[in-house]
Amino acid sequence: MRQGLLFTGGAPLSQIVETARVAEAEGMDAVYCVEAYRSGFVPLAAIAAATTRIALGPYILNAYARTPYIAGLSAVDLDELSGGRLILGVGPGNVHINRRFQGLETGRPLTKMREYVELLQQIVRAPLGRAVRYEGQIHQMQWEPRVAPVRASIPVWLAAIGPKMIRVAASVADGVALGVLMSPEYVRDKIRPSIVEAASAAGREATKLQVPMGGLIAVDENLDRARATIKATICSFFDPIPHPYYDFLLREQGFSKAADACARFGPQGKIQAAVDQMDDAVADRLAFVGTSAQCAQRLKAYEGLIDEVIYLNVGGAGAANLCDAHRPVMAIRRAMTA
Repeated sequence: MRQGLLFTGGAPLSQIVETARVAEAEGMDAVYCVEAYRSGFVPLAAIAAATTRIALGPYILNAYARTPYIAGLSAVDLDELSGGRLILGVGPGNVHINRRFQGLETGRPLTKMREYVELLQQIVRAPLGRAVRYEGQIHQMQWEPRVAPVRASIPVWLAAIGPKMIRVAASVADGVALGVLMSPEYVRDKIRPSIVEAASAAGREATKLQVPMGGLIAVDENLDRARATIKATICSFFDPIPHPYYDFLLREQGFSKAADACARFGPQGKIQAAVDQMDDAVADRLAFVGTSAQCAQRLKAYEGLIDEVIYLNVGGAGAANLCDAHRPVMAIRRAMTA
């Protein structure tokens, strides 16, 4: 199973680049950047210039904020800059990023993302001399490239949480990009069967689709403190307004009490009040907590279910910098082989 790191953008760019460089040296497979508090491609360009092997990409690029044309051109450029290491994760965004941050209209997400992925794949795969013609309900294009891509195909992953978007992703994308807060049982019983069914209906082989998953993680010798960190992070997803995706996932997996607490106290900024009402099982089942060895053991439960875990590190509060905060996470790879 591949292991990657996810940077959310709060640290200085120099620290993000240095952490990616160290991650490559430590044998990590990939690094990704969230398009929320930093732009989708600029940090990745800096990482590409400082590394040689590690895969990189946005996880996830906002499709409502970028046309397929601009996203595609940027992807071709970054793939060339990185020597063919780009993985392009795209998705419809969420209520926080789309409405609160940008005031974007986000109608017809299923049609939007199906067309977006189909068109994006044509753009990033178009050799010189091949015109791209696309007539969709939402997107249209009449275009011919003047830059030759450095490889025949850039993987395009579509972010999916709900069953309908999972069906779209399995039908058209190269990968079904899962978010955080998914237990191995949920992936096994709900997600994987949906992917297989949708791929089969589209005449595709599910085994050829990549299934990466975000992994919320707090590496800490103090297990109770790690659990509290995870619980507080989950509640923060509901601040200042409830997050429909995470509310859905919590309830789907039997954590309605936690969802109720987050929905009640999150918008008020009363994080600790929500944490006090959340069972330890929320952290134990939906995230990675404890020592590096304990997290490595937990990761084994996902073997055969996902192809890559992309760690969203919320631990390391006392670390001197971003790289030091991620060193215990990078140690999981060594613990897996110990």
